Amino acid sequence: MCRLSFLGMLFLLLGGAVGAQDVPHVHEAPAASRDALIRAFTQAPNGTVPLNSFTGQVREFTLEVHEIETEIAPGVRVKQWAFSLPGQPGSVPGPELRVGVGDLVRITLRNTTGRAHTIHLHGITSLAQSMDGVPHTSQAVLPGQSYTYAFVATEAGTHMYHCHVETNLHLDMGMYGALIVEPREGAVWVKDHVLMLDEWDSHQDPDVLPHKATPNYHLANGKAHPLIPDLQVPQGEVHLLRLLNVGQEVHSMHLHGMTFLVIAKDGQNLPLPYQADTVLIAPGERYDLLVKGRDGTFPLHDHIPPHGTNDGVDPGGIHLMVVGGPELTADGTPVAMPSTHDHGTSTPPAQNVPVQSGTVEVHISGFRYAPAPLQVRRGTRVVWINDDLAVHTIEVKGVTISPPLRKGGRFAVTFDQAGTYTVVCVQHPFMTATVTVEP
Repeated sequence: MCRLSFLGMLFLLLGGAVGAQDVPHVHEAPAASRDALIRAFTQAPNGTVPLNSFTGQVREFTLEVHEIETEIAPGVRVKQWAFSLPGQPGSVPGPELRVGVGDLVRITLRNTTGRAHTIHLHGITSLAQSMDGVPHTSQAVLPGQSYTYAFVATEAGTHMYHCHVETNLHLDMGMYGALIVEPREGAVWVKDHVLMLDEWDSHQDPDVLPHKATPNYHLANGKAHPLIPDLQVPQGEVHLLRLLNVGQEVHSMHLHGMTFLVIAKDGQNLPLPYQADTVLIAPGERYDLLVKGRDGTFPLHDHIPPHGTNDGVDPGGIHLMVVGGPELTADGTPVAMPSTHDHGTSTPPAQNVPVQSGTVEVHISGFRYAPAPLQVRRGTRVVWINDDLAVHTIEVKGVTISPPLRKGGRFAVTFDQAGTYTVVCVQHPFMTATVTVEP
């Protein structure tokens, strides 16, 4: 006899008075399917897959380690320990490594720093113990040494690699990257996107022990908003979004304007994919989501409020946009031009405005720029001064972005190239102005 869910019994007791559309879907795998899954798990081979059993290509990578400095948020530069390919600059995340099912993969770690490091292939289960990259069960790679990790990629999935020496410190300094095993057969998605989630303490010092990080920035692919690039998902196209949490905090990733289909977790296909608009991803977890592009542009962000700030200032953190097709109005007709949503405070380009030079001050008060617009000579230094209680972040499109300016904060830009520049506030995008620089 089939077991009825509580909602199903309630529906029968009410005599079907509740419409089927009002009853939430309760996913219960049939007993036969459950038994089959358990049987498949218990009977599947487990352990080291011999390297000579590969059926695909031989894929070889060399990773070096470099100490770098980079900008993670507007005006916030930090020191990082970064992986790189030989001859290329280091980056956080490190180089994205892609292989195929059946490939023999060799990853050589060349330790170019003064500290011990390893590579742990997070999620790969076909490797030997000596290839796991944990110092007390395998080998630490000492300064000046090299070591090659090798395995056969047996199943398609989303994985990552990271250092496992003093894990709390080395991960906090940026020693990680994505490792993708692609399927042999054609996928249903047109393109895939990788988002590695992390957090950062901008005041941390790796030479101070014990290492106790207090993160004040939250990152996707090593950057915080507004430095995270948008995802381009054209209308009607199906893309795969690979979410990887390499940090120490839980993230609640929420997509506006559409749902996604969760099809895999931790490199394993789900037997029953499910639709959602929010997925909770814990440290070490990976989720694969199918997204279908639609009209308009909508946010994808961490719904834990502090994770959407930069050092406590909103907006920031893990926040980016999914860009689809042309925007439509509420009645379904095309929008003739992109909406400015200016609330009556936008400023037209400079016309019949006095030409200024030297140093020009622009005061921000009442969510307006004064003076605005500006017309200046080349070499003019423009200083924005925030007189509001609200925080403003000034972005000169295509040129630079200020740190968050609290009341009394100042930000200066010298305009050496002729042209017309658009100025916006990151927190309040309806605040726009122009600076026209004469040749």
